[in-house]
Amino acid sequence: MECQPSLSPHQFPLYWFSVPAIMKGWIDRVLSQGFAFSLQKMYNNGIFKDKKAMLSFSTGSMQTMYRPDGVNGDINVTLWPLQNGVLHFCGFQVLAPQVFWCPGHSPPANRTAMLDGWRARLKTLLVERPLTFAPCELFDLTFPGGFMLRPEVREEQSTRPHGITTGHHLGKPLPPDNQLKSEG
Repeated sequence: MECQPSLSPHQFPLYWFSVPAIMKGWIDRVLSQGFAFSLQKMYNNGIFKDKKAMLSFSTGSMQTMYRPDGVNGDINVTLWPLQNGVLHFCGFQVLAPQVFWCPGHSPPANRTAMLDGWRARLKTLLVERPLTFAPCELFDLTFPGGFMLRPEVREEQSTRPHGITTGHHLGKPLPPDNQLKSEG
């Protein structure tokens, strides 16, 4: 019997740059230490490493408002705590999010196009490549090592134009759309 990959979708409206309180409560109660992660089983070595997850959410703002020069700031920074700090931390392979930009203030034709796009994406969702995150192997995962980037990795990264990820920017510009699109 062939095992089918599983997907953990998380659908919500973006409230105050995060999930609604009820979803935050679910995250805190369900994705708990011992069940969803441990110090030995986290990130790409996590408990859910063979499962995929994704965020699907609507915003009350236009897409341009979530650009690096938009009033709300870069959406990649907004998504980092949820996609890396919750889903990837528990081991999930995180797929690019499905974002419905400002549907409440969009004309009916635009809302229909959003739904048509989502319907088409659902047909190939399980074969999508996940987003890229820094693998645990880049870090010294010991208390004496401080769980820090290994010196040889830091040296290798010194000549690259961008940081490794949105959260591991190393004082450089953020990788473009690191939390919105997979590489490749």
